[in-house]
Amino acid sequence: MTIPRFISPGNTFAEENPYALGKVRVLRVYQLTELEKLFLFRFEDPTIAENWTFRPGQFVQLTIPGVGEVPISVCSSPMRQGFFELCIRKAGRVTTVVHKLKPGDTVLVRGPYGNGFPVDQWEGMDLLLIAAGLGTAPLRSVFLYAMDNRWKYGNITFINTARYGKDLLFYKELEAMKDIAEAENVKIIQSVTRDPDWPGPKGRPQKFIGEANTDPKNTAVAICGPPRMYKDVFESLIEHGYKPENIYVTLERMMKCGIGKCGHCNVGTSTSWKYVCKDGPVFTYFDIVSTPGMLD
Repeated sequence: MTIPRFISPGNTFAEENPYALGKVRVLRVYQLTELEKLFLFRFEDPTIAENWTFRPGQFVQLTIPGVGEVPISVCSSPMRQGFFELCIRKAGRVTTVVHKLKPGDTVLVRGPYGNGFPVDQWEGMDLLLIAAGLGTAPLRSVFLYAMDNRWKYGNITFINTARYGKDLLFYKELEAMKDIAEAENVKIIQSVTRDPDWPGPKGRPQKFIGEANTDPKNTAVAICGPPRMYKDVFESLIEHGYKPENIYVTLERMMKCGIGKCGHCNVGTSTSWKYVCKDGPVFTYFDIVSTPGMLD
């Protein structure tokens, strides 16, 4: 099944010119972990701020003039019009400069790009979100959108994991939501894999699939994390009865230009060829298993 590309009628500056840049102002910076910061942005142009939107799972290109640009998935809910959040890991030249930004500073953004998760198609279904490491960021967008539209979905389970407790993204936020979440048939599981001092659950994501409050026969599954985790998670999901056609993965590590011009993110062979930025970054289970190199 092909995931339809999402185009907002309000995103005219990006639709008319895919290279078009919008100026955004930093409103808030929050240190999540030693390497990750959460940035809240607002478009300076009031018309763009009023109309710009995205689908959970889409990404933007964040540009620092004179330095470069980097693709980052939006991690907030599209229901907060005029504002959006990006979780950014300090990992290179551009993101090192980004981490020096303070409230009041301005940068440039183009997008959104990619297809995003088919959240409209999931209405009436349970949701199982499985994240590891930095993969929590794009799935937070799905989770917050589902919470903003709680009546559209059934039970929800969010499995959030990392190697160490200090690296568990959005831990405090998700813990603070637990009491309210449980009353709304939402289950939050936060686990680590290598931290002997961690007081909570321990184990890889697949260990907790059996604890989800979701119906395998009517559940949309969204996964994001390091490629090495997918094989075991896929196997566990299928063993528990989840339907392969309802399993989705978001990949963003190979993207560069964001619009399929540089060829940096193309994978596959003549029988199955994909551009992660244009055909994705969200792919179905069948896309993943039929396209060589997708998880390399």
